Amino acid sequence: MKNKPVQRGGPLLVAVTAALDFCCLNAALLLGYWLWITYPWHGHYQPFANYSVILGIVPPLGLLVFHGVGLYKHQMGVMGVAEQSLIFKALWLLYAAAFVVSFFYRGSDFSRLATFYSVFISILLISLERHGMRRVYAWLHARGLFGQRALIYGAGYHGQRLARWIEQSPKLGIKVVGFLDDHTERLVRQPASLAILGGFENLRATVERENIQVLFITNRKFEDVDIYDFFQICQEMEITCWAIPAVFHPHIERISFYSIGGIPLVGLRKEVRLKAYFFVKRILDFLTALILAVLLAPVYGLIALGIVLTSGGPVLFRQIRVGQGGKPFRVYKFRTLKAGLADAISPEISLKKETMPIGRFAAFLRKSGLDEIPQLLNILRGEMSLIGPRPEMPFIVEKYGSLEKERLQLKPGITGLWQVSEDRKRLLIHENMDYDLYYVEHLSFNLDLAIVLKTVTTVLKRLFAKSAG
Repeated sequence: MKNKPVQRGGPLLVAVTAALDFCCLNAALLLGYWLWITYPWHGHYQPFANYSVILGIVPPLGLLVFHGVGLYKHQMGVMGVAEQSLIFKALWLLYAAAFVVSFFYRGSDFSRLATFYSVFISILLISLERHGMRRVYAWLHARGLFGQRALIYGAGYHGQRLARWIEQSPKLGIKVVGFLDDHTERLVRQPASLAILGGFENLRATVERENIQVLFITNRKFEDVDIYDFFQICQEMEITCWAIPAVFHPHIERISFYSIGGIPLVGLRKEVRLKAYFFVKRILDFLTALILAVLLAPVYGLIALGIVLTSGGPVLFRQIRVGQGGKPFRVYKFRTLKAGLADAISPEISLKKETMPIGRFAAFLRKSGLDEIPQLLNILRGEMSLIGPRPEMPFIVEKYGSLEKERLQLKPGITGLWQVSEDRKRLLIHENMDYDLYYVEHLSFNLDLAIVLKTVTTVLKRLFAKSAG
């Protein structure tokens, strides 16, 4: 049986998304013109008839660019950050092309400034529209519309990781209903939110009972059954079956696929060092940290006063963490633990400290992220970055293998994928490897911008939830 795409109803939803993208791009251009006319500090006026030419160029070209960068594919995930990164990339390319065309096009002299305004309005409108569409996808799939139900054979690390990724990818249209596993006694960690529904012998019954359309095989060790038995059963029951290759061991993002004469080959992708990226990012980190340190200086005093009044003791929390290249450094935060605990902190307490704020003021500092402000000093000293993997504790790094050590290629960040993920509520603070490795393998300024935007919205959501409660 030839595997079919896992998305049903995809063409209709893609068409709706493309139509909304087209409308948002038109709206952004019109709002850009409105701003240009309403606030004429430039001293010029242009009839709308001249400007309207750009309406016939940018929106249609935008749909082509969006398609080219992959915004109409279904493999979006990682809290929408991957999609937001592509939105930035697509809009930079789109408007760069529009400005190049406008430079050579002399049929009409339309305002470049109004078009420039529309760049940022487009980012806002497209981001809001895509966020809304993700919610629509999730709502539809939760009700069994345009989606498929799936099982995962293998409840270990790779199976649980795949389940989390699918959960954060509503565009896939997949709902994982549970796991199958024949060796549950070997599991290092039991699945948190999905049940284990049996083993291989329960496959047929579970597929029929749960109305399964897709089976994912993530168990790489088959001692009792052959992987071809799975494919045979799936073929007989007319369900789609996908399997992680048996040779898969390193992080999936590093795998490269190739073929010679139809023979599939698997290898490791060559590492690419982005020297220009790191150079520019260091400059941006330093300048941003310096500006924020100056602007937030009054806030330092207010927070320090609040800590002293609510709990007494020292204002700052200091702890040794591991940075780039495995080099230890001292990280700084505003203290949200009980006085005296920081110096005698144990690994067990470290892993549970997210549940131990010293009071309502400390809880507010955590939810707002204001407790991280002193780490601007770590950035100025070159020990951290604004965006990067979470700074890890030494006793955890000591247990790293070759794969885990890849996250040490980068400077730790004040914010990052793990820091803004919902898994912070479900997993221990050191179980962040998936997020950090994803970031390592997808370094770009567009991804950084997407994480910054996600950080802002996450903080606002946390504060709003607290206020509502």
